[in-house]
Amino acid sequence: MVSTGQIPLIGSAVSLYLAGSPATLITSGTTDSTGTFKLAFSCSTAPLTAKGLLYLIAQGGSTGTGSNAAIMLETALGQCQALPATASVDELTTVASAYALNAFHGSSGIGGDGPGLAPAFATVAALADPKSGGPASSLPTTAACSSKTPPVNCIAVERLSSLGSALAACDRTPVAGSQQCAALLGCAVSGASFDAGTGLCTLPKGAALPENTLQAVLAIARNPGISAIEGIYQLSTASAVFSPALTSLPTDWTLSLNFTGGGLGEPTGTAIDGSGNVWVANYNSAVTELSPSGAAISPGTGYTGGGLLESFGIAIDGDGNAWVANEQSGGVNSGLGSVTELSSTGAVLSGTGGYFAGGVYFPEAVAIDKSGHVWIANYGNSTLSELQGSSGASPGAALSPASGDTGGGLSFPQAIATDDGGNVWVANTGANQLSEFSSTAQALSPPGGFSGGGLDVPQAIAIDQNGDVWAANFFGDSVSVFNGSGAPLKTTAISGGGLQAPGGIAIDGAGNAWVTNFRGASLSEFASLGASAGGAPLSPATSGFTGAGLAQPFSAAIDSSGNIWIANFGNNSVTEFIGIAAPVRTPLIGTPQSP
Repeated sequence: MVSTGQIPLIGSAVSLYLAGSPATLITSGTTDSTGTFKLAFSCSTAPLTAKGLLYLIAQGGSTGTGSNAAIMLETALGQCQALPATASVDELTTVASAYALNAFHGSSGIGGDGPGLAPAFATVAALADPKSGGPASSLPTTAACSSKTPPVNCIAVERLSSLGSALAACDRTPVAGSQQCAALLGCAVSGASFDAGTGLCTLPKGAALPENTLQAVLAIARNPGISAIEGIYQLSTASAVFSPALTSLPTDWTLSLNFTGGGLGEPTGTAIDGSGNVWVANYNSAVTELSPSGAAISPGTGYTGGGLLESFGIAIDGDGNAWVANEQSGGVNSGLGSVTELSSTGAVLSGTGGYFAGGVYFPEAVAIDKSGHVWIANYGNSTLSELQGSSGASPGAALSPASGDTGGGLSFPQAIATDDGGNVWVANTGANQLSEFSSTAQALSPPGGFSGGGLDVPQAIAIDQNGDVWAANFFGDSVSVFNGSGAPLKTTAISGGGLQAPGGIAIDGAGNAWVTNFRGASLSEFASLGASAGGAPLSPATSGFTGAGLAQPFSAAIDSSGNIWIANFGNNSVTEFIGIAAPVRTPLIGTPQSP
């Protein structure tokens, strides 16, 4: 059935597509007077014999008077062999599909064959039920969200419903030129300004107007903090056909889900493996693994043993093994910490107490270089340790001296990253500076490190596709940027976008920077340094992006579907911002690349 706000759409053209570059039309039909349609096809004939992914598009139609050409709705279904016998296409399935498959929508339909496409289809079903067209059964009900203690994921279902109602305001009108359609299409544009008197939006100079409701929600999903938030909200309240819905203006139009379980306990570092599974280091002596859909893979206590204790940093190597920095490990290394290696199934590979050769001393962060070597930032004695990776003859063997690598301005290092040349970059919280070392552990930064650019207790570091370095300043409520030679790209640090005690940073496949705000309980976004407004904030100025369950967000990792996974130190959970970023090849080794 095709419907708008639960009213059948008559005469809507329904097409079944196989996702690809370009998408392939499988069959089509038209809805009858009850909004229903029937499509016949065989999964045993090419190209459906392959395990491709199918989706429905419904164009145009009428609720009884006139035909609205601005209507375009979508439902992501999945593999042919696993399709439901019935399906619904409405505004909720459209919002869910647009957000989860944001990165895969193009001019020729849903395309690409990267590893993130199938998980993105699965994420659609976590938001909306393709059978009923209503919210996914795993989301809270209207009654639950109206209670005195609403569940944390109410924020997701309420924004989903309000966006669906905003689309329905246009879809339920008889013509594409209605005021409701003009308001929706105009307010969806990035940088549009809302006029409360007219209910319409003014577009920035040169901006293109979306042509239909699917294009409109894609525009909102791609710019959830700088579309006309109030205009879209006002439109949704005037046509509140889905529930539970928002009762006040949101800070932004992101969609996020919150997950618990799998041993989460004061989670710190995050990393994504090649299968899209999410790995989380916990300060509370365990490592958690979640599936791409957020289901716990690790047991209720997490993966334990092997020296895991007060764990901060985590990285995944090319073999799928996880490396974890433990600030302290009882019974080994005089209590000065260790590094634990886990297999892709969570088995301990590093012995009872972990690795601690090569100068490991209160390790805080870990990164893998292109050679598979493991680099450790030692907070306790301001050194680096380099260990042989899992592909070497002796995993965990020291490649650095017994006292660790020194020099280059190292001073209480707390974050580490590697670039594509094998160089290692370190953020030093003790001296407001960055250090750089070659792949052979030679200091490339001066004895005082690289300074300037507004560095103020840099607690996180990331390197973009151009080799430029981003550092999040915990005390400065800002972000500093340097080129690959260690020179500041901006004399003062970047501020705004909701930055408040930023503690984690990740770069997406388009070069945009995403920063977690430990005190602000939010996520900030900044434009790629290669963009015309490089470094400009793209998230709301005062709040950043707010999401389900954010509490002292510690770190962030981006997957191959464009989702951002955030570890919430403050409430033992993980938050997934859906489809908000450009996808990244996982695991992250060197600079982020598109899948």
